[in-house]
Amino acid sequence: MSPTEKALRIQALKAKHTFAIQWYSLVIAIGLVAVTFAVAKDVPYQHRTTGALSAFYLSSVGTQPWLINQVFPFAMALSVSRNAFVRATMLIIAVEALVAGVGLTVLSRLESATHGWFVHMRLLNMPYIHQDNAFTQFLVYGVPMAVVSTMMAFIAAVFRAFGQIGLWVFAVGLAVVAVAIIMVLTLTHSADGILHFFGSQPMLADLALYPLALVVLFGTGWALLMKRARV
Repeated sequence: MSPTEKALRIQALKAKHTFAIQWYSLVIAIGLVAVTFAVAKDVPYQHRTTGALSAFYLSSVGTQPWLINQVFPFAMALSVSRNAFVRATMLIIAVEALVAGVGLTVLSRLESATHGWFVHMRLLNMPYIHQDNAFTQFLVYGVPMAVVSTMMAFIAAVFRAFGQIGLWVFAVGLAVVAVAIIMVLTLTHSADGILHFFGSQPMLADLALYPLALVVLFGTGWALLMKRARV
């Protein structure tokens, strides 16, 4: 067994409590919203759109912090190298994004075929993320999953490398940068132009192509931080 395979097996020990939890959340969301719209029959079709899909992504935010802060020390105790742990985590994030893209695409087509889970609701196949092509739909659903995972992995690595003070400094620094950007955009009157630019782009670009830059940014930062993460 290679070191990467060993790290993968360790990270997948409690897969049903970590990697499957977003699918549990999605099933619950579909069930609750379907029951709601089945009861509220007077709600017109154009208002039967819900943002419950966010539960799928939000329920996965704890996976990477748990893996890095709980499983990482355990893996080190079993003589798994840092490089092997990093490679295994990269593979897991890639598989998560792949499964999310394929699974949500299939479910969105099923939602369309059943006329909104038989109650004419739109939870997955929403107008502003719908893609006619299955591959582009896969990207629109899958890439945000990779963004969430890499961002949370980066934040967990900051804590692992620098502790609570380091995490606080990172949060303060992020707030300062955000305020500085807002001030520059306000003073230069360029906020409307930027919003118009992204608003005029196809959803494939806004939800898949541009977010890939965040995956590369946070993924690179996370991999570097894991080199000095405390055990």
